[in-house]
Amino acid sequence: MVLTLAALCGGCRTVVPDTPLPADDPRPDALVAAWQAHTASRDALRATARLAVDAPGAGERGDDLALRSKQRMWLARPANLRVEVLGFLDTAVAVLVIDGERYALHESAARRFDEGPVYEGLLWDAARMDLSPEEAVLVILGAPALEPDWRRSGAWATADGVRVAFADAAGQPQRLLEFGVGGELRANVQLGEDGSVSWEAEYDDYVDLDDPEAARFARSIAVSSETGRAQITLRNVTLNPTLPSDLFRLSAPEGG
Repeated sequence: MVLTLAALCGGCRTVVPDTPLPADDPRPDALVAAWQAHTASRDALRATARLAVDAPGAGERGDDLALRSKQRMWLARPANLRVEVLGFLDTAVAVLVIDGERYALHESAARRFDEGPVYEGLLWDAARMDLSPEEAVLVILGAPALEPDWRRSGAWATADGVRVAFADAAGQPQRLLEFGVGGELRANVQLGEDGSVSWEAEYDDYVDLDDPEAARFARSIAVSSETGRAQITLRNVTLNPTLPSDLFRLSAPEGG
């Protein structure tokens, strides 16, 4: 099986199997198990972020869209998000909160406030990111979800690591993970029903954080799909901070 991303995802790498590994090779399972063990305790995050989104044809008039913003970000499993888009003097000009079930969005300049149940495509409408809130949380935490009934369907040695594919109990392709020579996660790929790529998250700029027991953390995350590409650059990262219970809720501003 050869997996490729659409040509419009210009920053993506082509996902091509290299040297197949035998089914009894212990390295793929050991890499996956070690990464899951290291990231299982990643439940929340606080950081500042630079977001660069390029989405061909996604503008209001069908033109190409390029969004650039500085943000403050908080997230927590399973699907809680708070993103503050910053303007002059780091004042929040837009705030999006998701508590897993409901969302609220306030844009101060447009005097706009929306709220309601979380729906499919919410992050696309709000930030041109083609992920669900739960997917976004796990992608940024670098903790790919693997269902209990998924099994390894293939593994390959590459020039700089190991690539591992997973399928469900019916043999349906589900996920592709790529690890570097140091065991760090380099790519997390969600597969569609035909084995094509639904979206891909690539990881870079690994750093050591304060917790000596934690795996190194990737501060550069590029998420690509057929709709475009989002580059997330994180700084001032704190894992598992204590977050107020009302952080992921937002009330309508007084006076409309």
